[in-house]
Amino acid sequence: MSAPTRSQSLVLLAVVLAASTIGAWWWRSRIFRTPYATVNGDAWDQVKADYPLIQDPAPIAQLAPEAVDAVVSANPFSAERRRVPPPADGQQEGGSGAVEAPAPKGPQFAYKGRLTLGRRQRAIVEDLHGGKTHFLEVGQEVAGFKVLDIAENRVVLSNLKSQEDVVVPLATTASP
Repeated sequence: MSAPTRSQSLVLLAVVLAASTIGAWWWRSRIFRTPYATVNGDAWDQVKADYPLIQDPAPIAQLAPEAVDAVVSANPFSAERRRVPPPADGQQEGGSGAVEAPAPKGPQFAYKGRLTLGRRQRAIVEDLHGGKTHFLEVGQEVAGFKVLDIAENRVVLSNLKSQEDVVVPLATTASP
């Protein structure tokens, strides 16, 4: 048996292309000749009766443009979104008298959870004033405190200045 010549290959290619064109034309003609499905009018009336449309919708409450701008520009992932800014100069709370700023306190911590990596344990501790989250091991220091113990429901910290022990319980609910 001899190898096909170039002219035989071209004829074979032309036959294959012609057959595929005829098949595509036949398929397209069968698709567009199929009648569309019709919906029974009684069934549609039953759907309309079962699920009536609201005739008079309630009026939509209009927001002030400043409120819309505040909502659009707010970052839902920012820790600053829950903090209330201090009143501006000239505005005082309580009518009369100066507003006293609260004395700055030392760091306050929230124990968020514990990670166990093999034999090593790390506590997930959030500094509530700074808004920073720390992953701490026993013996590490953060904001003037040293981690003494990590348990499932608490972390024990030692204040390096006053040598006091501070027990931080597990935060069970989200803080506002």
